[in-house]
Amino acid sequence: MENKYYLAIEVRSKNYFPINLFDLKIFKGKSTTNLEELDSLTLPFTKKEIMDDIREANLLEVRDDMPLVVIYYENKYTRKLEALTKDYNYDMWKLLDERYGDKLFLNKLVNFLNHKIEDELLQKLKNVSSKEEFLKIMGNLSYFVQRKLYFYLYE
Repeated sequence: MENKYYLAIEVRSKNYFPINLFDLKIFKGKSTTNLEELDSLTLPFTKKEIMDDIREANLLEVRDDMPLVVIYYENKYTRKLEALTKDYNYDMWKLLDERYGDKLFLNKLVNFLNHKIEDELLQKLKNVSSKEEFLKIMGNLSYFVQRKLYFYLYE
């Protein structure tokens, strides 16, 4: 069964207010519970623009310092991810392409991906012989793993 993802405001630590996307003008009547589609809706806007629209819709009294997150349920717990907005603006694929020859960078990637991908794929990544093969492996990772890697590399 596929996870369902919801845009939410973290009101207090581990206390989330899910946002009905239909209530926001900024998304023009579009709604989804698919992570990739949700990211494509939020990415064109800054966090401030989305928060202002939530304020305008009068759904919740929000402050700009409240985290805008994506929540989902896993193993009976509510988990959160940072919402992907225009505020995160860098090209992960360009970075991967440019830093392919950097052994420290590649070790950092492998350590991050440890336990997030199958051991066979991790081994393949460790023994990659060309940049094209490396980028192909990275491109075939699940969207969820690629997204986590995006934020990891952004920091």
